[in-house]
Amino acid sequence: MRRLSFNRPNEKVRNPKRHIRSLKRWAKGFEGFYPERTGDLYQNFKIWTLDRLIEGPKSKLEWKQEAIRQLLQVAENLIKAKPESENGKSGVAVLLCHPNLWSSEVTVFFDKEYLDSFIPTEPNGKSILSQNGVSIPNNFTEAGYIATWNDEDENGEEIVWSEERYTIYEKTITSQSTSRLRR
Repeated sequence: MRRLSFNRPNEKVRNPKRHIRSLKRWAKGFEGFYPERTGDLYQNFKIWTLDRLIEGPKSKLEWKQEAIRQLLQVAENLIKAKPESENGKSGVAVLLCHPNLWSSEVTVFFDKEYLDSFIPTEPNGKSILSQNGVSIPNNFTEAGYIATWNDEDENGEEIVWSEERYTIYEKTITSQSTSRLRR
């Protein structure tokens, strides 16, 4: 179950093994499934777990690793289930955020140019997968960048926020070469 801890963000994660099993069941549920085109540019599937399991002070590296592996497993299951009629027309990508891993998702893009907009022109040279000790599947490519934006706090003071964003995408789908990535 996808749950946000509004009232208890710093509380200990109870029974993390149960949460990991649930994540694995969630990923397994994508076996043999590929979404149908509905006219939208994409369909996304947010990570299905308790937020404290994968981010915040009580989260552990091993739980984050497993969450990333299950996101990759969902992507691989979707690719295996892709109908022949979608080959070259749609693609699958994992969109990871760091340190906000709970906002990560697996997305099926029905438009190549829209997927390209998630691939940075100037990758930051980092790898979220290697930082977390997770290997990238053979049929995927990883590119990351740092996103920044401005906001105001309750006193009207300007705050600059930033996070690392990574796109781990199916090699065969993009309409651009990885040597000329854009963002």
